[in-house]
Amino acid sequence: MATQYKQSICLNGHQITDEFSPNETVTGYCEQCGAKLIDSCPHCKYPIEGFYYPDGVVYLRSPNDKLPVPKYCKKCGTPYPWTKDSLDALNEVIQLSNLSIQDKESLQASTPDLLVDTPRTKVAVLKWKTIGKSILNLAHDIIVEVASESITKAIYGN
Repeated sequence: MATQYKQSICLNGHQITDEFSPNETVTGYCEQCGAKLIDSCPHCKYPIEGFYYPDGVVYLRSPNDKLPVPKYCKKCGTPYPWTKDSLDALNEVIQLSNLSIQDKESLQASTPDLLVDTPRTKVAVLKWKTIGKSILNLAHDIIVEVASESITKAIYGN
C-alpha cells in the first residue's frame, strides 16, 4: 500500500524527519534549538507532506536525501512559523536601518517575493540591490537561509 509520510519540523525550521508516520502526532522538542516540533500547519492543521512511497516501488535513500522544508502550507497558503519568523527578522533589519520611511516600506513589501520565484521576484531583487544595498550585508544570513539559490545568487552574485 502506498504511504504518504509527514515531516516533523521544529518551529524554527529544523527538519527532524521527512518520514514521520501518518497515523501519529509528533510530540517533543528540537535537539538543536529546543523549539516545539510540529507535523501539520498550525493554521489549518493540514499535514506537512513528507516522503511518498508508491506501491510496488523500492527506494534506496541516503540519510542525507531529505525533502526540502516547505515555506508555505500547500493547503491554506499560510507561511509556516519559520517562514514568518524569517520575514519578521528581515523586516526588523530593514526597520533598524537608516533608510527613509518610503524605502523601508518598499523593501518590506518586497520581502515575500524573495522567498519564492514569482513574477515580482526580479523587482524584489532589484529593490534589494539598489534601495537595500546598504543593508545587504546585515541581511545576508537571513536571505541565504530563506531565499532560493537562484535568488541568493541574483542578489549577492556568488
